[in-house]
Amino acid sequence: MLVVFAPAPRRAAPDTREAAFHDRARRLSNVNHRLTVATTTLPLLTRQGADRPVWRVVGHGEDRRSLTALPKAR
Repeated sequence: MLVVFAPAPRRAAPDTREAAFHDRARRLSNVNHRLTVATTTLPLLTRQGADRPVWRVVGHGEDRRSLTALPKAR
C-alpha cells in the first residue's frame, strides 16, 4: 500500500505527519504484518517523481527507495 501525505489546511506539514505515522507504526512491531506500506509526501513526490527514491517503507528505517526497490508484499 502506498500512502502520500499531502498539504492540508490546519494540519501539520506533510513531512511531520509522515514522521508521526512511522513513529506510531514502530509501536506495532509485535503484529504479524502481511502488508507492505510505503509512504512519501506530495511535495517530494512532485519534485522527484514516483520512480525516484521517495518511498519510505514502514518498519525499515529512514532510507527512501524507488518503486522498483520496495519489498514485495508477503
